[in-house]
Parts: sequence; structure tokens; C-alpha cells
Amino acid sequence: MDELEFEIRKVVLGNAVKYEGKPNVKSVMGALLGSRADLRSRASEVKEIVSKVVNEIEKLTLEAQRSELRDIAPELLEQEAKSEPESKELPELPNASMWPKVVMRLAPFPSGPLHIGNARMVVLNDYYVKRYDGELILVFDDTIGSDEKQVETEAFDMIPEGLEYLGAKWHRTVYKSDRLDIFYKYAVDLLKKGEAYVCDCDAGLWRKEHKIKGKPCSCSLLSVDENLSRWEMMLDGTYPEKGAAVRLKTGMDNPDPAMRDHVILRISETEHPRVGTRYRVWPLLEYSWGIDDHELGVSHIIRGKDLVKEGKIEQHIWSIYGWQHPELLYYGRLKFQDATLSKSKSRREVLDGTYSGWDDPRTWSMQSLAKRGIDSQAVRKVMLDLGLSTVDISISMKALYSENRKLRDADAPRLFFVESPTWLELSGVPSETTYAEAPVHPDFPDRGVRTIPLGMVDDTLLVGIQKKDYDRFKNDTLFRLKDFANFKLLKEKSPVGQFHSQDVNDVRTAGGPIIQWVPKKGAVGAEITMIDGQITTGFAEPSASKLKPGTFLQFERWGFGCVVESGTPMKVAFAHK
Repeated sequence: MDELEFEIRKVVLGNAVKYEGKPNVKSVMGALLGSRADLRSRASEVKEIVSKVVNEIEKLTLEAQRSELRDIAPELLEQEAKSEPESKELPELPNASMWPKVVMRLAPFPSGPLHIGNARMVVLNDYYVKRYDGELILVFDDTIGSDEKQVETEAFDMIPEGLEYLGAKWHRTVYKSDRLDIFYKYAVDLLKKGEAYVCDCDAGLWRKEHKIKGKPCSCSLLSVDENLSRWEMMLDGTYPEKGAAVRLKTGMDNPDPAMRDHVILRISETEHPRVGTRYRVWPLLEYSWGIDDHELGVSHIIRGKDLVKEGKIEQHIWSIYGWQHPELLYYGRLKFQDATLSKSKSRREVLDGTYSGWDDPRTWSMQSLAKRGIDSQAVRKVMLDLGLSTVDISISMKALYSENRKLRDADAPRLFFVESPTWLELSGVPSETTYAEAPVHPDFPDRGVRTIPLGMVDDTLLVGIQKKDYDRFKNDTLFRLKDFANFKLLKEKSPVGQFHSQDVNDVRTAGGPIIQWVPKKGAVGAEITMIDGQITTGFAEPSASKLKPGTFLQFERWGFGCVVESGTPMKVAFAHK
């Protein structure tokens, strides 16, 4: 290993440890080229080595990465601890040594793709499984839900896409709808044990007369044979939909009314997208969890504290069978100050065409974040920084955008963009001036410049500037077209910019504004989808026509975005300022 590769390996290891075992080529390149000016002219060679080393490092466990970094560059671990105090390693999992291995599960209900609100659950589980070299199971909780919460077939593909985007690695996939016979077997066993009963009381009456008052209903006194008979009636269609339910004897004297003889299976004749109408009795999620968390060997469960009641139901079932209790860990509610998250609302809007699809920015799905060019490492960083606190937290998406800028700014080419331009005729420009030159990236001069041609339109040199700039400038204002030249604005007739000088210091001395512009000839029409779904239109400089879909860019002094479609108009998804 030569000296350069060794230095790169240290940076890659530092990046891997910072982002929980998942080094990022772009992030490493940004760090290297930002700190080593001598490497900027060798960017392609450096990137080849970085890609090779990243491929090697990401195959190691997080602990192995930490160990090697501690051996070859302990100062990087120390720097990370000092510069990012909020990113300290999360606490150890309780009683991990009491299990053969750490096994955790992700259990999304497939009503749509994962959104930003689900990311915390995914990232925390993935982090700990990687840390302990354990096993992560993707369990589709595809039991029949309510009318408002329906299983969507496309979610079976969109959820794994979201996990891949987040860098989560799962080892196997389980569908609850394939396991109904298991849940039925345990239901019969619970009925035989006298730990459950079939209740055919009216749900509203039961709630009013029994749940609230803590008074058992007569169904709870039925014999085993009578309960088994009623169970068969649930299965064979004798009982109508919602005509009966299996209740677990969690205790009518429980101080929490929500825990009193909780329903664990009920009748629903809704057709299921995977198993059709094969089953009419469906388990509630907490019952299926109570069985499957044991059957699948789950050791630790991390989820939001709004599921504490469900955890208690699980513990009740585990205790009935004398099973080892998985460790339950909860985190507080997370509210985003500048995003409204509702999968059911998003589903309605997608179906009626209000949203362009599940990757519409208003869904806040993983697909929408990827489309906007939000690096998954930024999402992981924000979620890991929140940790496992049970305190409710309210954060702004600005935290996510800040992390994304750190990761992507160095690689984002700069372009000019003018929204709803006012077209300005330029006069007096020296005849030999046929183009302007602007840096590809102002922080990396070694990357060179981009050329902006100055073509004529009907023998007139026209450029577009922001209408708001034109409106606020007084007649005779001295201003500069960024990276080009200085002009005086003449407003008497049609908009005219009279050439003044080339030197940027002239306009700086006069305190004149420096503004964005695009030449009319060759300008590329652009449609930018904003976060609220609105479309902003304008024109980008001619070089924008060469950008490929997926390019993350910055329209200078306007904002970052990701190219969705090339052509005219080009389509861009706005990322953030």
C-alpha cells in the first residue's frame, strides 16, 4: 500500500465510523479535496483509489472499522469526538450477552412507502444490528387493517427501496400474511388454556358496560368447548364480519382501561392483495408481534413510545408461555416543524392525482428524498443524533439540509438560473467578447471554468435577469452580471444594459449589486418542483443541457436541486437552499 492509499484509507475509515459503518465516496472526496489542494488536479485518480478502499472498508463490521482506525489514526477518533459531541456512540443494548445473537426486526405496515418519520426506527435498528454483527429481519405487518389503513401492493416493493436508500441491510423477509396458520394455532392454544375467549358482545356495548366499568362480560365465563365452538364459527362464516372477536384475558381489573381483555383476533372479509379471501379471521398487530417476536428469535425491539401498550400485550403473551422476554426499548415522539406527515393523506392524494406519485416531495417518502438529491447519510446522521431518548422532540428539516450540504456541496456543479426573467438588451459590449467564464465550483478553482456563450438574437445581445432585480434597480444603477462584466441600467425605453467595464472592483467600489443572468440564446428552459409541489419556471445557462438525470447541482444564489429529466425544459427537484 503506497503512501497516498494509506492516507486515503484513514479518511475512509474515519468517514465509515462517522456514518455507522457506511463510508460514502462523495463525502470522502469532498473531505480530501477540501483539505488537500495538491490532490485536486488528480481528482480522477484519487476517486478511483477512494472507490476501491470504500469497497473494502464497507465489508468490515463497525467494530472492525473502529479498531483499525484506532490502530492507524487514533487522532481521527479523538477529532470526531471533539467536533461532533452530539454524535457520541449510542448506549449498549441491555442484556445483549443473554442471547445467542442480537436479532432485531423492522415491522412496517405496507400502506405505502417509508417516509422520513419512519427513518428513525429503521436507522436505529440497522445501527445496532451492524454494531453487534447481528441479524435484521424485515417483517411486513400485512394483516388486514382498518378502512383508513389499507395494504397497498406496491408498498411491498417501495419499502425495500426505502431501506436500500437508507443503507439498511436486512437478512431475510417475512410476511405476516403467510403466517396466519401459526397465529391460529396459538389462538386455539390460548382458548384451551383459558387465557382467551371468543366474545360476541356488541363492541359499543362492551366498551360502555365492561371496558369502562372494568366488569367482565358473560363471554369470559364460557367453557373451553364453548369457546372452541365459537372459534370455528368465526372461521366458517357463521359469525358475520365484526360479529365476534377473540379477547386475551389481560384482566378486567387492569388500572388502564385500554389493557382490559384486549382483542387479539377479529373477523374481516376485506380481500388481501397477497392471499385474497383465504382468511377471514385476522390477528391484531400486537398479538402477531407477541407470537412472532418469539418464533423469529427477536432479542431486542426498538420502537416509538406510542407503542408501550402493545409492548405490554406482548409481555403478557410471553409470560403465559414462559418465554424469554425480548428487551423493549422506546424512543420519544418526533415532530418535524416544517413537514406534515400522513401516509393515509398521501395515499389519497396519490390516488386522486393531486400528488404526482409516491415520489412527490409532499409525501416525504424515501423515494421523494432520493429524487431531491438528499443523501441517505444525511438522514442517518440526523436520526442517530436524536439517539434513544424517550423525550418528545421537535426538529426542523433545516438540520437535514445542513447535513446534506456538508455531504454534497463539494460535488455540486454551479449554474446560473433566472426565474421568470426580464430580458435585457446589452449595448456597447466589446465585439471580441463572445463568452463569459464562471468557475465550475468557486471553492475548487482547479476544477476549471464553464463557458457561457453570448449569442445574438436578431442581431441583439439579450440576457435574462430576475424581474425582482430589474424592478428594484433605479435608472442608471451600476450593476454586474456575475462573472462577466459591469453595466449601467437604462430604463427610459426598453430595458437596456449599457456596458461600463470588466473589472469587478469597479462595481464593488461603487457598492453596486452582482446578479445572476442567462443569455437568451441557448438558454435552457427549466421546471423546478418545489417542496410544496408548486412548479417554478425559468431558464438555466446553456451548459445545463449537458447535465444527466441524477446530477445534484446548485443554481447559484438560488438553491440546490437534482436533475430529474434532461432536455428542454429540463426538470429539477428542488432540494434546499
